[in-house]
Amino acid sequence: MYAIDGGYTAPTPPPVSTQATPPSTLTPAQEQALATRYAPILYFHPQEQNFLQDPLTYLDQSTLRQERDFWGDKELHGLGDVPAEDLAGIDAGNEDADSQIFLDHQNEQLGDGIRAGDLDNSVNLYQYDAASNTLTYHLFYSYNDGPPGVGDVQNHEGDWEKITVQLDDQYQPIEVRYSAHNGMDVARSWADAPKEDGRPVSYVGQGSHANYPEPGTWATNAQVGGVALVNDVAATGGTRFDLAEQLPVDVTTEAYYGGHVLWGERGSASEVGIGETTGPTGPSADKGPITEADASRQPLGFASQLPGDGLNQLPWILPIVLPP
Repeated sequence: MYAIDGGYTAPTPPPVSTQATPPSTLTPAQEQALATRYAPILYFHPQEQNFLQDPLTYLDQSTLRQERDFWGDKELHGLGDVPAEDLAGIDAGNEDADSQIFLDHQNEQLGDGIRAGDLDNSVNLYQYDAASNTLTYHLFYSYNDGPPGVGDVQNHEGDWEKITVQLDDQYQPIEVRYSAHNGMDVARSWADAPKEDGRPVSYVGQGSHANYPEPGTWATNAQVGGVALVNDVAATGGTRFDLAEQLPVDVTTEAYYGGHVLWGERGSASEVGIGETTGPTGPSADKGPITEADASRQPLGFASQLPGDGLNQLPWILPIVLPP
């Protein structure tokens, strides 16, 4: 809701429950209040170049296309003409279809700077899930830019990440789960998770936007030819971004929610199976809360202790040439 002066005013949080388990539903205002109360604070790497973006802005900057192997991609909707409600009807089969439907971000036409995102106009996309009693924050970026060198096997348009806060039966946080790549999500108990103003803090991996509870170098299991070569680096000293200051939006009410369109064009490296260069699908019943994560995971080392730019790359792997 908005105050008379135009500023955002959070609704009243839900009362503390006296029941053994939380009620099956909260009012939308109560969900929104919880989402604001525990909205994460993000610390970006000093060299980060691709920041959060409102997904609706990304839609306006994209065309909707369907891959066709022999006749070239078919354009379904042109630039600025992609109806969000059409995306919700694209079913899960699209993820592995021969003729995938995808959003093609028109950075070539609009300029590479369009990939920088727009923190000021991003939104707090949240999801309260009654079944797991969790709050999940969905974080969208226009572009995923892996570390230089073999990290290019991670490059793709569109990037969905998330942070899940597990609540107890009185709506108090007990654990934070951070999205990372290749099934290597990280967890910390609420007591051990970094916090500011009673809200969780995440250190965002440079370019990849994976979320971590501590700065440092983190293994990703990203592979080339079956060999793990790429690590994430999260660091202090960059932009601090408070998600609680952005307009809260229940992602399940967004017109595109539930669809399995690819948020980004299909990448050539994905075609030959050596990386993840295709845009991901967005929030849906299949991509909701993080329910399992590893509380024992620790960084390989601190970014400040690494040589050079801290990318933890070996010189001999840099000359690898990927398909165009």
